[in-house]
Amino acid sequence: MAAAAALALATPLAIANADAATTPSTVQANAAAAPAAGSYTPAQVLAGIHQNSTAANQVNTKPHINTMTRAQNVNVYQVAKGVYAYTSSMAIDTDGSDPDPDPDHQGDTTWSDSSGKALGAHHVPFYVLGDDCWDRTSPCPHFFYKEHGMSGRQFALMFYNGKVIGSIFGDTQTANNQQTSDNDSRELGEASVKAAQLLGIPSSGTTGGVDNGVTVVMFSGSSWVVNGTNANLNDNAQALVQKALDSLGASMAGGTPPSSPPPTSPPPTTTPPTGGNTSYEAEAATLAGGTTVTSCAHCSGGKKLSYLGNGGTATFTGISEPAAGSYTMTVSFLSVGQARTATVTVNGVDQTVSFPETPDYNTVVTKTVTVQLKAGSGNTIEFSNPSAGAPNLDRIVV
Repeated sequence: MAAAAALALATPLAIANADAATTPSTVQANAAAAPAAGSYTPAQVLAGIHQNSTAANQVNTKPHINTMTRAQNVNVYQVAKGVYAYTSSMAIDTDGSDPDPDPDHQGDTTWSDSSGKALGAHHVPFYVLGDDCWDRTSPCPHFFYKEHGMSGRQFALMFYNGKVIGSIFGDTQTANNQQTSDNDSRELGEASVKAAQLLGIPSSGTTGGVDNGVTVVMFSGSSWVVNGTNANLNDNAQALVQKALDSLGASMAGGTPPSSPPPTSPPPTTTPPTGGNTSYEAEAATLAGGTTVTSCAHCSGGKKLSYLGNGGTATFTGISEPAAGSYTMTVSFLSVGQARTATVTVNGVDQTVSFPETPDYNTVVTKTVTVQLKAGSGNTIEFSNPSAGAPNLDRIVV
């Protein structure tokens, strides 16, 4: 097996309850272990990862190999800018500076700690990636870390069975020019003894591991490289877990935002318009494709829509006007982390509307859109985006 090193939570975060419609079966409710109000919970982020793991976001064009089962059915998805996720097995990597009875144990890992010492598989939770491009082509048809801004000790979140830990990229799978094992660089699904222990997975190098269900979410770029020695890499990685959850939750298209805003955020600078026209709350719309209703302290009805886009839709019906003509529709929305677009379909006629980035979940802003409506109450207005996340909707006023 490959050598390895990484970090993980001394006490893994339990995944709190999230939107039931999109939460994987491995996520279990544990409200007592939820992060402080205003933070993204692991369950919210994991649900968003699964929501964004679509064919349109798939990075590899040839499937990877599940290290435990040998099935060629593992894919890597770019779930947000610079963030890559896959779900596979966890075979146990015992390599590195810590002794281990595994007969395949090797004393080295591909990556070292900041002092130059091989990582210790019993002290540092780490994950394993292919050492090179098995196909010997560029761009690689499989996920090859060097093509995606990654290097040694690159931070990742690891989710399994209701827990999440921090980890680092610590070892690589057999390269084309190596003959040390039957493994090859197409494989995904191996991590260190420490990672397994923290996730509650049997950690023996000879009898441990699980066949599937481990989701690894890798954060590229130099700012996500974890520094430290075998003695403190674990602590340093765990210090990044909530930051990573919040960063990914805010930037992930269609991701579920916090159930309440961060307490340190400023009060809202813009409020939805009131009076003068008819207001239609987004939570009263007909929802489909995974769009859900979530709490929003500063929204007009205390709720907003999440997971709109990527197939998720919201349809307002019964929009009533006394005469046919052009009307101004005011959309109250949030789009934290990035600008987004939505297809607004009015009585079957589409138009694409751009929504600017908004500063935080305390700030609901508005955008006006001109729509053509019929006389009477037979008007319908649908919000969608077939290939990307749309903003969170509070309400429309027409």
